[in-house]
Amino acid sequence: MKIEIKKDGEGYLAKVKDQDNLFAFAYSRQEAISELKNVVEMIMDFHLEQLNMERLAKKEIENLQSMHAV
Repeated sequence: MKIEIKKDGEGYLAKVKDQDNLFAFAYSRQEAISELKNVVEMIMDFHLEQLNMERLAKKEIENLQSMHAV
């Protein structure tokens, strides 16, 4: 995984290469890196929440299947 940090106008754009949603802008290089870390953590939290909902849905489906088994 490669992190790119480029000068962009009056600030810096930090992004994870080949990942369209993982980028952050700030007025200093250090702030851009810090903001990118926050973005990555937020995306990870989102995916973990999605995974937990899918696990709960699977469990509910399995419960329904066992209740209606012949």
